[in-house]
Amino acid sequence: MKRLALVLLALVAGPAFAAGWPMYGHDIQQSRFNPAEAAINPQTVASLHQAWFLRTGGPVTATPSEVGGVVYVGSWDHNFYALDARTGAIIWNVTLTTPQGDAKFPGIQSSALVANRRVYFGDSCGYLHAYPANGSGAPPFAPATLTMRNRGCGSNGKEARGFPVDIGGALPDPRDAVNTDIFSSPIPFTPTAGPNRGRRMIYVGAASHQDSPCIHGALFAIDALSGRIVWRFDTVPPSAIGGAVWSTPAIDAANNLVYVDTGDCVNNASSGLSESIIALDASCSGVSVDGSCPGLPRVTYPPNPLTPGNPMWGFQAHPNGELQDLDFGSSPNVISDGAGAPVLVGAGSKDGTYYAVTAGRGPGAGQLVWKTTSSVASPAGGFQGSTGFMAGAIFGTTFSGPGFEVALDAFTGGLKWDAPDAASSLSPVGIVSGLVFAGENGGAFKARDVNTGLPLFVFDAGGPIASGPVIADGMVFVGVGVVPGTGETEGVYAFAP
Repeated sequence: MKRLALVLLALVAGPAFAAGWPMYGHDIQQSRFNPAEAAINPQTVASLHQAWFLRTGGPVTATPSEVGGVVYVGSWDHNFYALDARTGAIIWNVTLTTPQGDAKFPGIQSSALVANRRVYFGDSCGYLHAYPANGSGAPPFAPATLTMRNRGCGSNGKEARGFPVDIGGALPDPRDAVNTDIFSSPIPFTPTAGPNRGRRMIYVGAASHQDSPCIHGALFAIDALSGRIVWRFDTVPPSAIGGAVWSTPAIDAANNLVYVDTGDCVNNASSGLSESIIALDASCSGVSVDGSCPGLPRVTYPPNPLTPGNPMWGFQAHPNGELQDLDFGSSPNVISDGAGAPVLVGAGSKDGTYYAVTAGRGPGAGQLVWKTTSSVASPAGGFQGSTGFMAGAIFGTTFSGPGFEVALDAFTGGLKWDAPDAASSLSPVGIVSGLVFAGENGGAFKARDVNTGLPLFVFDAGGPIASGPVIADGMVFVGVGVVPGTGETEGVYAFAP
């Protein structure tokens, strides 16, 4: 343990870290905005330079998380890394085996959550992992040999008690397990009402590796400390497939709600609550798994009326029967007023349209308030990278354009700007005061003025960027690489002024 103690001592003795980014969208509302970051701003952004680069053995499409001077991120190379934020040195790492995902999306696409002194992330074998954030569960302090589990999935080190959780094996159809991937990133919340009030929970979605074959999509609520599955909301009925949750949920703490959006199954008519934005009670929804949610009514699906309260509501962007593969893959944003009260919840679809509906519970909740189309529809996008919210505006990128990077008025949908130099992108945005960062499929990594969309910083990353930029503790972190075997650059970049 001597080496671990020295690492921890160095982190404690180093510079103060107070503007971290602990989860995929920075916060549970999925704003992708770090209000505490002051060192990187419109005055300093032009001085950004590459501080370090960690070359990995595969693409990094996950969004890094940064807490206390440590960057946490997984790669398609089957490794999960904890890196020194200032130098890029590997502090610790663990290795997974994901045979069922390796033909399409190997290793890790899920972004890490740092909470409860643990780091949580999903993998392409359908497992949710949790390791001590300080590295005490990683080699050489824990076994370097792989522990093998269902379907040939495995991981080394020593995880927190109750983890990993076999999400794929907990779906209602056992045949789905071998085709399950966790692209979704875990999000924490402690419900404020209901039978699980005060219980630390995490929420994460289940999707298929690709649209052939498809699984029954679902959102899982999991006890963050024990790993016990609390409840599961199935987005389609047992007779259907699709409804994948490959985005990351958002939390409306004021209304004790989880918002989740869904995909469909290509070449299969959409059904159930596919291609929808759904509001779920954070304490109890769907089907009770651990018995803590007695009396939940059976979920019904369109075209039938929804079960009152289970879900709270569902907004469908397209009626059932749609065949164009117009998923919601961009995570929902909780849109708040100037006082911080949730007003709307919105999300971008692969149909190229951003939809904003009334947030909360009660009459009118879930009703469409506005929609704005920025891009042509296509199976690859429209919106794929997650959008962000800051100061009354929605910022986002699209795959198919012609609006490749736009800012919209969050309350009306009006166009604020459309960046003329932008190009096709799968990248989520990252926002600080005055700046919005995003990557492009051609390898350009850019920072723009939030008011005009004009580029203030451009860097050639050497490969497509589907990772979300993280601006935290005076640095910028982003992954690179999407298509292995093409000679692209693959790894993690860090920039500093």
